Amino acid sequence: MQTFSGSFQTRHVATLCKYAGISFISGAVNHGMFSGERSLLTAAAGVLVYIAGAVLFRLDGDEKTRWQDLLGYGVIASVGLGFFTGGLQHFPDSPDRSVWVVPLGFVMSLWAFYALEGRETVSKAAVWRFGLLGTLLVVLGSAAAWWFFDHYGHGHGAHHH
Repeated sequence: MQTFSGSFQTRHVATLCKYAGISFISGAVNHGMFSGERSLLTAAAGVLVYIAGAVLFRLDGDEKTRWQDLLGYGVIASVGLGFFTGGLQHFPDSPDRSVWVVPLGFVMSLWAFYALEGRETVSKAAVWRFGLLGTLLVVLGSAAAWWFFDHYGHGHGAHHH
C-alpha cells in the first residue's frame, strides 16, 4: 500500500484554492462586479485565493514557474478564467454582459496560460493560430448566444437561481 507524502495533500488544497478562486471571480463578475462593492471584494478575494493555490503548487515543487510570473500572470489567469466561466454560466441572465466578458476571458486566460505554461514548449506561431481561431470561434459563439438570449431568453439583467 502506498502512503502519500505531504505533496498529495498540498496539491489537493492548492487545486481547491485555484478553483475556488475562479469560482469567486466568476460569481462576482456575474453578480454585479461592475456596480457593487461586495462583488468587487469577492473578486479580489478570488484572486487572492487563486494565487494562494498557485503559491502552494510552486512551494510543492513546481519550480519551472518563476515567482514573478506566478503572481503577475496568475492574476490575469484567474480573472480571465473567472470571466470566461462566469460569462458562460450566466449568458441567459445577462447576455449584454456575457457577450463581451466571455471573449475577453478567453483571450486573458490564453495569454496567461501561454506565459505560465507554454513559452518554452509551444511556438509563438502555433499560439497565434490557435488564439486567432479560438477567439474567432468564441466571439462568433458569444454573438450567436447573445442574439438568441436577447430575443428568446430571460430578459435583460434578470437573474434567477
